[in-house]
Amino acid sequence: MKFLRVEWTKKRGIIALGATVLVVSAFILGGYVATGNWNPWGNRHYYQVLNANFQECHTLSGVQTCSTEHNVLYDAGALWVQRVTSGETPFGCAPSTTCGFKYIAMSAGTTAPVATDSVTGATNGDCGKPTDTELTTNGFARALGTVTDISGSSPKSSTVVLTFTATATQAVAKSCLVNQSTAANANNIQLATATFTSITLQNLDTIQITWTISWTWT
Repeated sequence: MKFLRVEWTKKRGIIALGATVLVVSAFILGGYVATGNWNPWGNRHYYQVLNANFQECHTLSGVQTCSTEHNVLYDAGALWVQRVTSGETPFGCAPSTTCGFKYIAMSAGTTAPVATDSVTGATNGDCGKPTDTELTTNGFARALGTVTDISGSSPKSSTVVLTFTATATQAVAKSCLVNQSTAANANNIQLATATFTSITLQNLDTIQITWTISWTWT
């Protein structure tokens, strides 16, 4: 009888051990499915992706043409956004009704932008800087665009749209998404810039600029 009790104890131990292995395996497998990480105690890696896209539609002598061009998202502009979302104090000014990337500026310059360009402050925060010059006359002074906010789940986009009407002959070749309503402002920051084939607008010709800011998160 003692022999039988020993055998039964061993059998129960094996069953208990097997059950424990199954539970632990299920826990680890479930954690991997939920987090993509074999460490069930690890954190899920959440991320956000910020992107900007550009489109212009111009009307010359009643004929409309649209194009979508490559744009550059500046490191300095992205850093401003990152600091705001992480609760840090951003460069220049804190987000407000007068400080945010909802203003569109234009330039006749054709120099290609680079992500690492210096694009902040009273001088380099103007559209086209650090090399070209921002337009402030002939109907092309920077102005507030119409903003459509994001809604729903990822991926979603917001837009900033503005139509410029020429008041005299003016060439344009560059557009910038900026955070202030006036040029030469100490708080100026450029978020993104797009260059396109130079267009010469005559009096009353129009060009509609659309900046799309897309957010992807998971």
